[in-house]
Amino acid sequence: MAERGLVTGVGSRSVRVFVDGIGTLRCTLRGTLWPEAEAAGLTRPVAVGDRVELEIEGDEGAVCAVEPRRNRLSRQAATGHAAGGRGRDRDRQYGGPPPVQVIAANLDRILVVASLNDPPFRPGLVDRFLVAAAAEEIDATLVLNKVDLPGEPEVVQPWRDAGVHVICTSTETGEGIDELAPLLRDGICLLVGHSGVGKSSLLNAVDPTLKLDTGEVTLHHGRGRHTTTHVSLLPLEGGGWVVDSPGIRAFGLEDVPLEVLARLFPGFGDLPHDCKFRDCLHREEPGCAVIAAAENGTLDEDRFETYERIRDDLAAGEG
Repeated sequence: MAERGLVTGVGSRSVRVFVDGIGTLRCTLRGTLWPEAEAAGLTRPVAVGDRVELEIEGDEGAVCAVEPRRNRLSRQAATGHAAGGRGRDRDRQYGGPPPVQVIAANLDRILVVASLNDPPFRPGLVDRFLVAAAAEEIDATLVLNKVDLPGEPEVVQPWRDAGVHVICTSTETGEGIDELAPLLRDGICLLVGHSGVGKSSLLNAVDPTLKLDTGEVTLHHGRGRHTTTHVSLLPLEGGGWVVDSPGIRAFGLEDVPLEVLARLFPGFGDLPHDCKFRDCLHREEPGCAVIAAAENGTLDEDRFETYERIRDDLAAGEG
C-alpha cells in the first residue's frame, strides 16, 4: 500500500521524505520519474516541498509518483547536470535550453531577506524574487535584516508604498523577531536572499533548536560565504516548515513573459493595465501609462529604472 509523504531533502541519488506517523525515510526514485523530468526540462524529478507517493520496505522507501504542484520557485541551473545525466553543454549541442532547477515547491510564503549594508541592499535582486513570487501567486514578505548596523532603513519605503509587507529585523537586538516568527510557523515558508544577509541567523533566532551554521561577510568584496550548501525543509518548534537554502547572488525570471513583467512589478499597481497596447513593454510605445507616470513623478523614478534593467536583461536572454 502506497503512503503519502513530504520531501524534506534532495540528494544526487536519493531523497528524504517525511511520513506522518513514521518519520523521515531515505528514499530512492523510481526510474520512470527521470524521463518525465527530462521531458519537462528539469534537473530533478522532485524538490523539497513536493508531496509524493512512496512504497515503504523496512526503514527505506521508493518514491513512485509526484503529486501536482500548487506552485514552485525555480531558476535555470547554473552548473551541474540535467535530469537523466545530460549536462548543459550536451543540451545546448542538441539545441535544448539549459535545465531548470526547482528550488522548492508547494510554498505558502516567501520571505525575501536583504540586509541594510552588510552585504549592501540590492533592489534588483529583491524585485526579481518578488516578481517570481507574484507570478506563482505566493504571498511574499520583504525582511530587512541587520537594522542595528549603520544605514538608512528608509531604503525599503518604496516597497512599503507598493503594498509589500516589510519587516525590519536584527538578531543582535531582537527587533522584528516576534513579528517574523508567526509567518514562519504557518505552512511551508522559503527564505531567499543574497549570501550573508543572515537567513540562518534569523531562523536560529526564531527556533534556537535548529542550531544552523552562520558566517560573516568577507570584508574585501562584501559577500557572504554560503553557510547553507543545499536546500532542506526543516520543521520548526511550534509548527510550520521552513526551506533553508543557499544564498543566491543571481536570480533569473526566464518563466516570466516580457509583456507580463510590469504587471507583476512592485510599485506599478494598475498602471500597466492602463496602457494603450496590451503587450506594451514601456519603452517608447505611444499611450504608455507607465512612462507617463514616471515622467510626471507619480511613479518612483528608481522603481522605473530597476524595472528597465530587469526588462532589458530578459529581452537580452540574460534572465
